[in-house]
Amino acid sequence: MTHYEKQIFDRISRFVPEKSIDMAFDLWKEKPFRFVIAKARNSKLGDFRKKPNEDFAIITVNENLNPFSFLITYVHEVAHHWVFEKYKGRVSPHGKEWKNAFKELMRPFQVLDIFPEQILKALNIYMINPKAASLSDIRLASALKKYDPINPDEMSLLELKQGQKFMLENRLFEKQETRRTRVRCKEVKSGKYYLVHKMAMIIPE
Repeated sequence: MTHYEKQIFDRISRFVPEKSIDMAFDLWKEKPFRFVIAKARNSKLGDFRKKPNEDFAIITVNENLNPFSFLITYVHEVAHHWVFEKYKGRVSPHGKEWKNAFKELMRPFQVLDIFPEQILKALNIYMINPKAASLSDIRLASALKKYDPINPDEMSLLELKQGQKFMLENRLFEKQETRRTRVRCKEVKSGKYYLVHKMAMIIPE
């Protein structure tokens, strides 16, 4: 193993369930990419980027995810990478090509050695027809949330009533209407509106 490979292996090892480390690393080794651990982002859990003038794609995953959420997000983004390598951006980002790639790559991880039973049951249902955002599946999001670090002051935006105020990233917002996976929120100070994921963890006022 080269020094760089060991760096990637160690990076993956810090964040995914122990029994998944070798398989997760093999996904990187088969089609290498720049792997970045990102600070917490409420707008997304991870992302995939490939610029025409760059040799390697970049995959980022948020550092604040529990190991099970991290692994699902990691494989989700690797599936984007595999699809891009094959189709060079000529297909829909979350179309059938991505769904098939995600299902194929995720299947070996869908075992009780890696996921607790409650998460695995929800994950197996979600993977029948995976959506762009794993947290848009309430059953899976709820199962995963049980393994997040506990902050007694926090709750999900979904649990907050419309019209209530909350703090997010040290800014005060008011919850407006809920859409499919996001909630329209008004920043009190500026009056500007933002779309926040409904499973974002917030502190109610």
